[in-house]
Amino acid sequence: MNQNISPTGDELRQTGQHIVMVNDSVEANAGKIIRATLLRFIETGQQFSADGVREELEASDLVARAMFKRPNLLPAIIGAASRKGLIEPIGFVKPNRPSRHSNRNLIWRATEQGRAAA
Repeated sequence: MNQNISPTGDELRQTGQHIVMVNDSVEANAGKIIRATLLRFIETGQQFSADGVREELEASDLVARAMFKRPNLLPAIIGAASRKGLIEPIGFVKPNRPSRHSNRNLIWRATEQGRAAA
């Protein structure tokens, strides 16, 4: 059997997201603020997209600096919440930010497990 099996796309994505979150300490744990904001969406059961979370975070210079330096920080945190079963995708929305080039954005909602954990 071949022991040199290359990683799958999911494994590579999870590794990349893990690296982004581990490096979060560079900006004094901006990820804690992002996770707390995401948790508020989960607690309320409100549907949201990454842009909605981003709007809630606009007032934090610390988070803005962190996301400027590492634009994948927010997607990594949302992806981790999804893998943990706290949120699930329910649709798509067209983002307003020009940097997204009109690519689709997922709409998320809390799962029962997520609401119980919140």
